[in-house]
Amino acid sequence: MSASVLIWLLIATTVFWCVGLYNRLMRLRARGLDALGSVEKNLRTYISLIDAQFPVEEGSYVPLEWARMVAAVKVLDAQVKTARSAPLQAAPLQALAQTVDAIESEWVQLREQPADLAGPAMPEAMQKLWDEAESKVRTARGGFNQIVDRYNEALTQFPASLAVNVMGFKQAGKL
Repeated sequence: MSASVLIWLLIATTVFWCVGLYNRLMRLRARGLDALGSVEKNLRTYISLIDAQFPVEEGSYVPLEWARMVAAVKVLDAQVKTARSAPLQAAPLQALAQTVDAIESEWVQLREQPADLAGPAMPEAMQKLWDEAESKVRTARGGFNQIVDRYNEALTQFPASLAVNVMGFKQAGKL
């Protein structure tokens, strides 16, 4: 074979390999975005539960012990939108993760408050719904983080790591 045929075969092989790599990374990225959508859907349950408990109406009353939770859930709504607008970027996902962790720790504090003369601080129906939502959020977060780990691992594998920067792929953040 002549040298030009070998060069063209090498070029063709490289181009097909790059197309395959790009498609693989795009599939992994799409799975990450789908998993982020699942996390968002479950986080919106937190928002709807708090909104149902403390409707945003003029003159509505939010007990002092619930004020931090209500404020954190309002921040959560904004951060979910930010994370969706900047998909898989580390900074918005890290901020979202910190807010979710803060909401979960605030929930534990609210749950452990003793009952007073007015009754328990935590309505039983809300506690059950929140626990179900929390379980779903944890499961969705774990699935999202596993997918992100696979995506980030694919970015660092040799020889893909040589072409990843040229293709514009960046490491994804975790929740």
